[in-house]
Amino acid sequence: MRCIRITLLILGTIIGAGFASGKEITTFFTIFGYYSFLCIPIVFLGFYFCILKLLEIGTKNKIENTEQLNLIIFKKNNKLIKMFSFISFSIISSTMISGLKQSLEISSILFEIIFTIIVSILLYFLINKNLKYLNLICMITIPITIVIILIICFSSFDGINNTIVSNIVLLPYNAITYVTRNVFLCYFVISSSAYNLTKKQCQKISFWTSFILCLLMAVMILAGLCNQQTISDSIPMLSLAQSHDALYMIYSILIEFAIITTLLSTTITVKSFFNFKSKALNCICAVVVCVICSFVKFDYLIKYFYPIIGIFGAYLVLFLMFPNFFLQKSNKEIHDTSKDTKY
Repeated sequence: MRCIRITLLILGTIIGAGFASGKEITTFFTIFGYYSFLCIPIVFLGFYFCILKLLEIGTKNKIENTEQLNLIIFKKNNKLIKMFSFISFSIISSTMISGLKQSLEISSILFEIIFTIIVSILLYFLINKNLKYLNLICMITIPITIVIILIICFSSFDGINNTIVSNIVLLPYNAITYVTRNVFLCYFVISSSAYNLTKKQCQKISFWTSFILCLLMAVMILAGLCNQQTISDSIPMLSLAQSHDALYMIYSILIEFAIITTLLSTTITVKSFFNFKSKALNCICAVVVCVICSFVKFDYLIKYFYPIIGIFGAYLVLFLMFPNFFLQKSNKEIHDTSKDTKY
């Protein structure tokens, strides 16, 4: 049961608004036509390896904050890494809050203030128990989301067309950056959920998470190639579902939950940067930072910052692949951090 719960948790963290909307898959893969399917083995292996490594780190160490996790992975207490990670997750959390505002079409200042207060209270409540409520939401919504995605896609298969609208040379780059960016976005959630897992459990979770993600990717790519008019749409999956009123309504709601799961996972990560003795104060600080940032227009920042997140994700994956390649004087730091960790 725990394996299923953690698998759904990781899936819920990765299947955020970008994946659920279909825009992420279209932008990264469908634009390459039939060649898109060549990237699926690369994505599978990338996710499997990285998730397995992070689970193995988490099962041996009770991960309580990002500083501890970064020290284990990067073998040094680097302030630049800490600062970049904090800014990244704060911005992503704030964009999820902004996404909720836009999806609910909130334009009035009064309603925006009321919405912000409600979101702040709910967010505080939902992250107060770390992964407990995120786990619960994922357990309920992710199986439904997977089933609905499959129904929408299978009902849309009608004459595949191989129109390539992007240079296929970029396909390997897209596949790698897609994996590294998503690994970075959920690396704390994966590690902090894995304490005391067995090696076999880690392998099962890694395999099924990667397999389900790649299966959904393949089906969504095929649906996109059968309905190429949706490639340029902002929410391709809703465009595919619009001929079925019930599916359209259900999936509209599921996309909202996809935004919420991403928001919770990133805000929990932001919370882990605060190490006050009061858990309530850690939650409050994380919520305040993310809510304040949601009022800032990040249009240009996101445009250039998201690719940098992919690069940093590659840096993270490199350390996961070659943990002993980088010569760091870290043993004392890791020992001190482990000594201070409360079990």
